[in-house]
Amino acid sequence: MIKWVAIANKPPTMSMDELKTWWLDVHAPNVKKLPGLRKYVVSLTFGTPEEAPTHDGIAELWFDDMAALQKAMESPEAAEGVKDLQSSKVGFTHLFTEEHAIV
Repeated sequence: MIKWVAIANKPPTMSMDELKTWWLDVHAPNVKKLPGLRKYVVSLTFGTPEEAPTHDGIAELWFDDMAALQKAMESPEAAEGVKDLQSSKVGFTHLFTEEHAIV
């Protein structure tokens, strides 16, 4: 199983509520249409009394293998997701990983 992890940083002018609305109501509906997508989870951060979070959220997308991930990335649905990202100005760092479940 291959997992695509996207770490998000919103622009300073965007509130967390705006990020949540954009991510869940605008971007996620396009992402969930990716061919071969097995699971999609979005997690938004919150601070502690001591400090603010370093990042604003993460998305995790699971695919059967690298071929499935590559097919998804080349799809028209991925192109729509890229348009969402460009219009939002949310910055993402992407990691492509192979999971090793321990528990």
